[in-house]
Amino acid sequence: MNQLREYMCDGTPQRIAERYARLPQLAREMDFGPFDGNVVVLDTETTGVSFKNDELTQVAAARMEKGEVVDWFVTFVNPGKPIPEEVVHLTHIHDEDVADAPTPQEALAALVEFVGDATVVAHNANFDRTFTTRHPEGYPLLENLWVDSLDLARISLPQMKSHRLVDLVKAFGAPVSTHRADDDVAATCALFRILLAAVSQMPPMLVVKIASLCPVEEWQTGAVFQYFASCGERTPFSLRQLRKDALKGVDLTPKRNIKSIMEEGPVELQFPTEEEIAAAFAPNGLLSRIYPEFEPRSEQQQMAQAVRSAFDQGTNLVVEAGTGVGKSMAYLLSAAAVARDNNITVGVATKTNALLDQLVYKELPALTAAMKAVNPEAPEVTFAPLKGFSHYVCLWKLEQLVSDRARLVNVHNREVSQAPSMAALLSFAEQSDFDDMDTLKIDFQTTPRYSFTTASHDCLRHKCPYFNGKCFVFGARARAAASHVVVTNHSLFFCDLSHDHALLPPSAYWVVDEAHGAEAEARRALSSDLEVGPLRRIARHLASTERRRSLFDRIVKAAIPAGKEEASSLLYGLLEKAREASQLYSQAVDGYAKSLRGLLFFDESRRSKSYETVEIWLNDDILGSYTFKDVKEKGLALNEAVERLIMRSQDVVAYLDELDGCEGVQRELASVVLDLKCVVSTCEILFKTMSDRYVYSAFLNRKEDKGTDKLEAQLFNVGGYLDEALYPELHSVVYTSATLTVDGTFQSFCDAMGLNTSPSSACQTLELPSSYDFDHRMTIYVVKDLPEPSAPAYLDQLATFLAQAHLAQGGAMLTLFTNRREMERCFETVAPALKEEDLRVVCQKWGVSVKGLRDDFVADEHLSLFALKSFWEGFDAPGATLKGVVIPKLPFSKPSDPLSCERANRDDNAWKRYVLPAAVTEVKQAAGRLIRRASDEGVVILVDSRVASKWYGKVFQRSMPSRNIKVMTRAEILEELAAAAQARREGPGDGAA
Repeated sequence: MNQLREYMCDGTPQRIAERYARLPQLAREMDFGPFDGNVVVLDTETTGVSFKNDELTQVAAARMEKGEVVDWFVTFVNPGKPIPEEVVHLTHIHDEDVADAPTPQEALAALVEFVGDATVVAHNANFDRTFTTRHPEGYPLLENLWVDSLDLARISLPQMKSHRLVDLVKAFGAPVSTHRADDDVAATCALFRILLAAVSQMPPMLVVKIASLCPVEEWQTGAVFQYFASCGERTPFSLRQLRKDALKGVDLTPKRNIKSIMEEGPVELQFPTEEEIAAAFAPNGLLSRIYPEFEPRSEQQQMAQAVRSAFDQGTNLVVEAGTGVGKSMAYLLSAAAVARDNNITVGVATKTNALLDQLVYKELPALTAAMKAVNPEAPEVTFAPLKGFSHYVCLWKLEQLVSDRARLVNVHNREVSQAPSMAALLSFAEQSDFDDMDTLKIDFQTTPRYSFTTASHDCLRHKCPYFNGKCFVFGARARAAASHVVVTNHSLFFCDLSHDHALLPPSAYWVVDEAHGAEAEARRALSSDLEVGPLRRIARHLASTERRRSLFDRIVKAAIPAGKEEASSLLYGLLEKAREASQLYSQAVDGYAKSLRGLLFFDESRRSKSYETVEIWLNDDILGSYTFKDVKEKGLALNEAVERLIMRSQDVVAYLDELDGCEGVQRELASVVLDLKCVVSTCEILFKTMSDRYVYSAFLNRKEDKGTDKLEAQLFNVGGYLDEALYPELHSVVYTSATLTVDGTFQSFCDAMGLNTSPSSACQTLELPSSYDFDHRMTIYVVKDLPEPSAPAYLDQLATFLAQAHLAQGGAMLTLFTNRREMERCFETVAPALKEEDLRVVCQKWGVSVKGLRDDFVADEHLSLFALKSFWEGFDAPGATLKGVVIPKLPFSKPSDPLSCERANRDDNAWKRYVLPAAVTEVKQAAGRLIRRASDEGVVILVDSRVASKWYGKVFQRSMPSRNIKVMTRAEILEELAAAAQARREGPGDGAA
């Protein structure tokens, strides 16, 4: 059970964990009818993933009878071309292995004879089916029934972190997959019966519903559900009943609303004493129960005391706590104690959902268990995560989605059924309490996220049949309000401000972790935009050319019984007016979309073909141009059309209120009205008021109108807004991060966040150095003889130096780029050079999984990685897996960035005040990837010679975590790297490089 738990999603309900744990035993005992005999499990290996250009290298198949393999078919295949290096590394199939193997045609002919008329099972069956039927010799396999075990896993086991074959077999103790076709087949054979058992344990009415989503001809894996549906009761499906059964016994009693209590008068709250905090961080204190090898750190206790004091005194606090201080536990201890002792909710907001999950599922459980052990008489501290609306399934929309049969959707010129995605969503709804869907694996190309999620502005709330106790969003919110500690992300924390504090549980005390990104996230959360795609979706929703998809047509069907048409003239009249308004709205959207394209005239980089998307700052000249006047005219016309459509739709909503059996379509139309009202408020900002509080910009696709074109208004002065809307509402906000100071001062951060500008925003600051010995563990090299990034010779010389540095260091390097094109150019030079010395480097190319790159890098001590912004922070690779971080270019914002342009237009010192501090913070974050544990060591190489030659280079140097900074030529750096690598090979040393 414990091993299996490691592979389940954090927060998986206990009832589901127990269900999963029973599956191996059930797989051995149960009879699965037609899937117990004449089944062939198949897997292929290929030269790549292109159905057009790649070819087979190995085919393996096993015939199963009652769970036992009774026959095998295994052969290498000569693809007629060299096998790429990355494929060799993954599969360990070399060119010499396939040199004398059958051709693809010969292998497929033999495979067809082996398979016969058996049911074929494969993990990601479309891949194997396509490669085995691309030649005429394999065409007979098109007549077989193909069952996709990946679909079965995603549907029956939605609470697993991963549905990769290798992870599933490890979780359930089956034979381990090694990415060779024969091993993968053996693994799939064992897994298939576990998946059949998992389907058998799903609620019968859910299985019946999934079986009815579409014909087997459109989704062959549906045959499995049809078999189990035929074996059980055919109870009518009810999503409401499904959720009711899933949530039995869940307690959502809220904590005290400290804000409301304090509004009524002074309240005496209890806060931990200095002595209690000190005792917790003592050698045998509370934290030693969490960490067996705990060693007291004065910096950690200082931070905990500062947070305690800020809460007690009702002041704001900014803390920079270097790597190794243990800041999470420092603030969590005080937050949990205050919440528990006063039965209130204290909030924590962090930058990413990955960090949110780390707090909720790792650190808080350990802390609360230790607090209970120290003081068994005290109430147990409870905690909960809370994310934004889009992270949760909307049950009302899901009900509408599955009320009709699944469609076939064209994805990359291939017809794909929505059924697997619909089935996985339904299963997730049954196997979850109030979990977010971030770990849910479905095909969003067939079933877009917007089709089963909602936004705050268009949520039906009390009018929704799922609102009371079953809804994911409001259930998660109620669970958060019932908890002592709620952990959310920056986005929701700041969105709550623009929604009158209606999105988060009431709390007067907040900690904002990873606060270096808070200003940018606040600006994103508080911006408004008008995008063409969502506008068009509303038009299609109301009056789709496909009658069963058109909301107006479905209203007629629901509200007007057959033979009663004449008695419904009033409704027909209201609907006709609404249709006319919808048509005018659709025309207005098209006019707005067309007018936006005219702004491409102002694209100063239109000759560059590097990127499809362009961002244009709408300065005073553009705003005063005839081109923008046309955009504004079309925007105002759109606003008028929207208001008319709202009025006509509300008339229909009001009329439907008097009719029985129309609740569903009425709610759906009411939801559209809420969407439209949001459009009106955005038009107000973009076309009517046009205040200097905002920065205006356009995002356009250079090539064609793909529906992604939009206008955006973002707040210019986020700090001023926070001073008005945030600090007066709270008693204490604690901001913390490892990178808040620039050149030894908090001034830039405090200005950005509106601190110290009024009594309510007054704050104290605390800078705590790292507990780790950075000066001895991290050597920072500054290259002084490379051409500047604007020089023609820069890129070629950079690529050469990167290759030399990787070879000298012996790999295990992370190179962080700011530009994809430059990264890929360098990769073309570096990869072959490293290959000659048996070293590998991988690159974050388009479509490559970030998680996959992270996992591969951590698993291989010699692998190097070229990466973009997603690796600049939040990425941990402790120990020998990371020996060096390379930063080729300083991450200054683009000169064309609308916010930077607006700042420069208003402030002559804008670059020094805003652009430079932001770049320094990013470089500090990047350097922070290197030292994650006290024993880590390595080098940071700042290749950008401006760090050595420009005045602002000293700001970067003085802001770095290590004082061990060497400004050297490339040759000198390479010599030191090679010497350090040689010393590591000969034995352990004390230094970093």
